[in-house]
Amino acid sequence: MTGGRGRPEQREAFLSGAVEHVLRHGVATLSLRPLAAALGTSDRMLLYYFGTREQLLTAVLGTVGERLQAQFAATLPADPVSPAALLRGLATALQEPAAEASLRLYVEVSGLAARGQEPHRTVAAAVAEGWSSWLGSRLDVPDGERADAAAGVLAVVDGLLLVHFLAPGQAADRAAGWLVERLTGPHETGYQGG
Repeated sequence: MTGGRGRPEQREAFLSGAVEHVLRHGVATLSLRPLAAALGTSDRMLLYYFGTREQLLTAVLGTVGERLQAQFAATLPADPVSPAALLRGLATALQEPAAEASLRLYVEVSGLAARGQEPHRTVAAAVAEGWSSWLGSRLDVPDGERADAAAGVLAVVDGLLLVHFLAPGQAADRAAGWLVERLTGPHETGYQGG
């Protein structure tokens, strides 16, 4: 049996501590011994509770993703909307300071995955699949288009994140505003926030 062993409350405490550690320090140089020391335990104990480093990383990123999705959901319409309206809401949500560390981690993992580094590549693929599914559930498009529309929205969000972290000043805000304006046009209905 791998991962998920031990007392659930202890596993949750380790996971919560690991999430906070990773949000502060990133994952590029994450190794079990320093993480375990920061959590006041041993690397063997982390392996007992999570199985492997990859499973721990997957659990950490899953938790970060769930928190981020909850933050975003609080600012988005409850009912499915057009891709342009969803993008408008997401562009606003991406600017929230509370999301900054989580978004920075998402970009870091994506970059490591793009270089083919494991376990980041495998974990990032699972994260992207989860985000596409979540975005798809929020889109008002025909079922046959849902996966492509969700992937398209995710691609735009990923691009906006890169601009946000790499370009000076308000470049991402201006890019998002321009893009949303062009996508929505003068008669777009849907999300009216932001």
